[in-house]
Formats: sequence, C-alpha cells, structure tokens
Amino acid sequence: MSKRGKQKKAENVEKRRIQLEEAVECLAVKQAAERSMGPLVLKKKPKQCTFKYCLRYVDPVCTVCPYCGNTLVAT
Repeated sequence: MSKRGKQKKAENVEKRRIQLEEAVECLAVKQAAERSMGPLVLKKKPKQCTFKYCLRYVDPVCTVCPYCGNTLVAT
C-alpha cells in the first residue's frame, strides 16, 4: 500500500472512531433523558382507519380519518 493510501486509511479509521464516540455519548444522554422523564411521556399507538380502501394510520386523538372522512372507532 502506498504512503498516501496508508495515511488515508488512518484518517478514515480516526474519523470512524470519533463518530462512534459521539454516538455512544449521544446514546447515554438520550437514555438518561428517557429515565428522568419516566412515565410522563407515554406514546400512544396510532389508530388505523377501518375503511377498506384507506387503512391509513392516523393520530390517536382523531375521531375522523383526515384522508377519507371515515369515522374512526374508539379503542
């Protein structure tokens, strides 16, 4: 391998190492934030339109499908 090739490879390895360190730090911060928020943040499952030709997922607070106008059943 040429001198320039070795240098380029070393640069890529260093760049990847830095990316991995940043990803680990970000993950740790994200997990800490999730733990501190606790049960305050509850994700609701989206509703699915029951109209045969629509079947799209919509926001859980919707009572009518915004795409086809079909009334959504409360679950």
